[in-house]
Amino acid sequence: MVEIRALKESDRGHVRALELFCIREYLESSLKKNWDDLPQDLIDQLGASSKGSFDHYLDSGLSYVALEEGQIIGFVFTQMMDFINNVPKVLWVESVAVHPDHRRKGVGYKLLKKCATDGKKKGAKAVQSIIMPDLAASVMLHKKLGFFMDGRKVSFLDLETFQ
Repeated sequence: MVEIRALKESDRGHVRALELFCIREYLESSLKKNWDDLPQDLIDQLGASSKGSFDHYLDSGLSYVALEEGQIIGFVFTQMMDFINNVPKVLWVESVAVHPDHRRKGVGYKLLKKCATDGKKKGAKAVQSIIMPDLAASVMLHKKLGFFMDGRKVSFLDLETFQ
């Protein structure tokens, strides 16, 4: 039986290991990048569970883990945003992942549904999520929940290096 509960400080190490495992899987299988070629400082910055990000999502009160027999098998990192794309009070899904051994069993669905339900209780008017279009299972999961996808991709400009 899968249990969904709020993210806790004590989850930090297990969630980090799972997120890096899933990022590595995506980079190597979809993007054909060699994980071992990445510099450690880049790896340290990857993901919502990174040192600089975990506390933010922990404090959001809207991030969750999925457990089976006491083991973390999935997670979702979300936060409430005041305004995105002409919509006030948007629940932003930064990252959702499930260990490969537990995929296609409804774990991701339960995680996203929990954050959407709780976000709505806290006043969210919509949920927005980044979806990698080449990850068919992720696209199907979001569609199953009723997400509308219009084909846009999010672009990023790092203002630390902007001149």
